[in-house]
Amino acid sequence: MAGGLDGKTHARILLLSLSPDVASQYVPLMNCIFSAQKAGIPVDVCKLGASKASFLQQAAHITSGYYAHITPSKTMLQHLMFTFLPDHRARGILRPPERHEVDFRAACFCHRKVIDSGYVCSVCLSIFCDRLAQCSTCGMRFPEEES
Repeated sequence: MAGGLDGKTHARILLLSLSPDVASQYVPLMNCIFSAQKAGIPVDVCKLGASKASFLQQAAHITSGYYAHITPSKTMLQHLMFTFLPDHRARGILRPPERHEVDFRAACFCHRKVIDSGYVCSVCLSIFCDRLAQCSTCGMRFPEEES
């Protein structure tokens, strides 16, 4: 947490990631993201290495945090300090990291695989890759498909 100029504390979360996305962790991660969003806490993500982290990119985007994919170099410390150290007021003055297109694909609840399109339960918002007769999360029975 960083102290604000007004004496109040402003929460922030900084995630450092070296690994690629793990589809089986999509649901717990999204729960954390939505909790941070509701609490007004920005989630900043510092992605190191070559692997992709679209779920963490979603986290930064949804919570109005920063996402920076950094290649280790001699200027890495300087980059980290000027990107993630400033508080929310100073960020308005500094140039933020370049925003890239965010991959908003989700992971299905049945196989925990990233999918391009699927079926969503209207009650609990669970995502499935195949049409089911009943939601495996909340038990809601889906209407029969009309021919």
